[in-house]
Amino acid sequence: MLVALSSLALALSVANPVAAFIECNVLDYGAKADNVTDLGPALTSAWQNCVIPQVTTTVATNVLLYVPAGNFLLKSNVVFDDAANWNLHIAGNIYLPYIPTLTGTMLTFENCQNILLNGPGAIFGNGSPLNPSRPRLIRFQNCNNCEITAVTLYDAPQFHVTIIGNNNVAHDMAIIASHIGETDGFDMSGNNNYVHDVSVENGDECVTVKTPTNGFVAERITCKFTAGCNIGSFGAGDTTVNVQNVFYSDVTISNSDAGIMIKSYPDNIGIVKNITYTGFTMTAAAYPLYISAFWAGDGVDTGKLAISDVTFNNIVGTGTPTRPAVLLDCNKATPCENIKFSGVSLSDTKANTFTNACGSGVSGIPAC
Repeated sequence: MLVALSSLALALSVANPVAAFIECNVLDYGAKADNVTDLGPALTSAWQNCVIPQVTTTVATNVLLYVPAGNFLLKSNVVFDDAANWNLHIAGNIYLPYIPTLTGTMLTFENCQNILLNGPGAIFGNGSPLNPSRPRLIRFQNCNNCEITAVTLYDAPQFHVTIIGNNNVAHDMAIIASHIGETDGFDMSGNNNYVHDVSVENGDECVTVKTPTNGFVAERITCKFTAGCNIGSFGAGDTTVNVQNVFYSDVTISNSDAGIMIKSYPDNIGIVKNITYTGFTMTAAAYPLYISAFWAGDGVDTGKLAISDVTFNNIVGTGTPTRPAVLLDCNKATPCENIKFSGVSLSDTKANTFTNACGSGVSGIPAC
């Protein structure tokens, strides 16, 4: 009977192998939860000496770079280059000091694949407009199939999360920051990226699409005191723009400098096409629906950027009495075309303004 049970156990273990799990704890590589010792060297050492040698599968959670409970100070930049198939798990709190010379990005994943960055910990950026360098918090550069979730970000000195690459997702997390400029929540570019179930309170962009992008979805987003959910801007100097197939749904925006914006410089080149915004609720949002080819720059109409096939559907709430509910300011040579409005009900606003744009669904816009 004992032999039979042993044989059964062996058979079950072969049929259901237990995946290897490796924990690379920063405390074993020089980190101290004293909010004094720099966490940066310990993160780098644990990654180089424990994570990289142990990654043998494509399951990110099999190898954990672990920041345990406690308070840690991060005062140097960390770059995880050519990283793949592991998990940075932050259970504790990471604090940035106020160092005027600290710049760049604090945590950078570069040329990476299949990285999971998660909480339940937090990063406190100690953001201040008086900081002359204003470092950013997190950047995924040329990264695919990565995920960030369940970590709370506070007061980045500058941008909070930048993701550049394909098939990445940010979800179920919060950004809470002072109401100062250049503190974007999520800046996204690449193909088929996804942001859902996030909340952002800051003084700038909430969830924004940059170029190039083909395929982006944002759902169940809450924005407070932000500059809205936007496309752009794209920079000056004949920047080539290619943004297509963008879909925002179920978004709440309150007390914000803008609601929805597509904003460019007049010398941009390229296309913004097939954009859908649906299910927005706005409260005291300045410039609720705003498309401008002259958002910044010298104002010269080059007519090289084409904006078309933009749909605003089921947009309700209030704007501000000094701004129009809908403001379209497009190039004369390439007017904004096929701008469609359906179920738009925004009160406490000035009269709509349309310049070089055509479409349907609101009073006063010329048909295409």
